Amino acid sequence: MPFIKAGLFGEARTERNSLRHNANVLKVSGVEADYDGEDITPDEARERLRDAGIAGLIYTTPSHSPEKPRWRIIAPFNRELPPAERERHMARLNGVFDGTLAPESFTLSQSYYFGSVRNGVKARTYLVNGQPIDTASHLDEAAIGKGGRNRGSAANDKAEKCGRPLHTVLDALMAIPNDGSIPESSDRQWWLEIGMALHFEADGSEDGRAGFHRWSVQWGGYDEAATDTAWDSFRRSSGRARTGGHILSLATQHGWKDRHLFDLFDIEADIDEAVGDGAEARKKPEPNDETTGGTAKSGLTFTIPSECNAADARPYVIKGLVAERDVACIVGAPGVGKSLLAPRLAYAVAQGADIFGMRVRQGSVFYVAAEDEHGMRARVRALYNGHGDAPAFQLVGGVSDLLKSPSKDLERLAAAVKKQRPSLIVIDTLAMAFPGLEENTAEGMGNVVAVARFLTKWGAAVILIHHDTKDGSQGLPRGHSLLNGALDVAVHLSKSDGGIVRAKLTKNRNGSCERDIAFTIATLVLGEDEDGEAITAAVCRELPLGGAPDREPQMAASTKAAYSIFVELLGEGHGVNEVDFRKACVDGRIVSASDKMDTRAKQFKRAVEELTRAGKMLFANGVFSKPVHERESFTDDGE
Repeated sequence: MPFIKAGLFGEARTERNSLRHNANVLKVSGVEADYDGEDITPDEARERLRDAGIAGLIYTTPSHSPEKPRWRIIAPFNRELPPAERERHMARLNGVFDGTLAPESFTLSQSYYFGSVRNGVKARTYLVNGQPIDTASHLDEAAIGKGGRNRGSAANDKAEKCGRPLHTVLDALMAIPNDGSIPESSDRQWWLEIGMALHFEADGSEDGRAGFHRWSVQWGGYDEAATDTAWDSFRRSSGRARTGGHILSLATQHGWKDRHLFDLFDIEADIDEAVGDGAEARKKPEPNDETTGGTAKSGLTFTIPSECNAADARPYVIKGLVAERDVACIVGAPGVGKSLLAPRLAYAVAQGADIFGMRVRQGSVFYVAAEDEHGMRARVRALYNGHGDAPAFQLVGGVSDLLKSPSKDLERLAAAVKKQRPSLIVIDTLAMAFPGLEENTAEGMGNVVAVARFLTKWGAAVILIHHDTKDGSQGLPRGHSLLNGALDVAVHLSKSDGGIVRAKLTKNRNGSCERDIAFTIATLVLGEDEDGEAITAAVCRELPLGGAPDREPQMAASTKAAYSIFVELLGEGHGVNEVDFRKACVDGRIVSASDKMDTRAKQFKRAVEELTRAGKMLFANGVFSKPVHERESFTDDGE
């Protein structure tokens, strides 16, 4: 059976030639644990994971039986973490199972077999959806370390706040029944532990005290003085800590959901403005009103049929393609050029320069490089070299998670959007900006759409960069159909055998889908590295309207022969010396069979010119090399 390990090992071997040892673990991407207690069934384990809200995979081992259950569990992280982080999250998982997981589960390099043995009982698997365990701070107060260590262990020696605003914790608190409808509410210790958690999150503030009273008063035996006395007695101690995560966990079990996205929209603050008498609500926006696309301060407009013809068209960003407040998506297979077309379009917006025959309204741009900020810097520099400066184009780094609840990245990005009011925001790529996203669920894609729509609040259009489906035949974005249904514009990229990339509009609420958007992938030399080798970057080179054939012109036989010699000389290296390349082509009779050396040299020269013009190879400092887009390792989105 194969081994499974949520981690990455290095190349350091032990004296027995083993790579699998603690000192050789470079990164961890989850925790895996073994259960052989023969008491908790896999079905019960699944329910515990669900109750905790944690994602994981449970599978039975070959020694499992219904009478003596044995299983293992893998709980993934949101991202790769340093090895030292593993024990803390392993303690969280152990706490979910009351400290019954096998002690060897805490061994950093521990790996497990997966599957069924010959003639044995087939392994059963249970997949549980939820949040990655490294984001589940609400499990900290119940975490149990190796050997049953509890709060105060190396894994859990510091209590941290849950990361939610106090009003969110108070909202969750009121979702926990305290009216005698659940047995726990009659337990004084249960009441005290919830009070401790709230006191910790509120720093003992009067707002926290008031919230504790509002919740406690539901109990039939509520005593105001006793509640105050308990609140004043709560202190942080070295014992088992209670944090806001305890309240969130209990509230979630009773159907509560975090409304952090709604908090960002300031819904409650806007209600008073939106509610008025009929005449005020019917009032059309005045020129000096704060309007956005015809929407008054209240956020609502009411238009009768006779006024509908007078409605202004939405201002465009790229005419006939993307308008203000649109949510668009560029999809395609890895390496097709999604992350080349998107910055080219964005650069045109920043300059106000027409692109692919479409008129562009100049505006500022946020290009969120969640996938590969370093690589995108090189591509933007190539655009600068090829098209001049564009001060309105800003490459945004530091965004790694717009999905987390709450997301500091989203709050910071939204604040910048609100302040600077860009015309266009590009998020490259969806997968990296929303890590841990369950793409195939309506809820998962609904969160993506909610975030994208939220960022359009101040007038920007948002373009998401995403993968297409596996076969790519329908040009649809990967994942649940809710995303495609919510898009205003969808663009699907495909590459022909001749290297021409075509963008087909599969959806366009701003105009026709019959647009000719075609480009090739070119390579520009940006400079030299410390070894004198060329530093290059791939860029999108647009083709004239209607001037892009389905295939590139066929190369002459001599040119193909020269290219095959170049590839053979290149091997696994980075370049071929000009002298060696010329000698191989001219001395041999593959490029030209002529008896005259001069004729063979001329044929070599023509072949080199054709190959460099076609972008099949680069020449710099006496060395021929493959352009970035011709290398097998090139992708535009990390796959």
